[in-house]
Amino acid sequence: MDILYDIKYHLHLGYYEDNFDYEATAFKRQLKDVWDIFFDFKGYGIKNITSKNELTLDPFGTRIFSIDNKEIDYNFGVQQFKQWLSSNKII
Repeated sequence: MDILYDIKYHLHLGYYEDNFDYEATAFKRQLKDVWDIFFDFKGYGIKNITSKNELTLDPFGTRIFSIDNKEIDYNFGVQQFKQWLSSNKII
């Protein structure tokens, strides 16, 4: 089953500390209270570390994680993104 997104509901999550400038895009699924976060590995010149079968949306990149919630708070989303960047040794 394909995942459908409501393009009206998206959020840009950025990490701009310590001379880094990374951004991911969160999209709200249409039929579930889930936000999928996408990161453009190629655009940043970083080797894609996700499964080769992971969902990719052009031009936003590959899904790196999801947040189960009806609404997404920017600060929480950025904190999760920062944690992902750190745990994957990107920052």
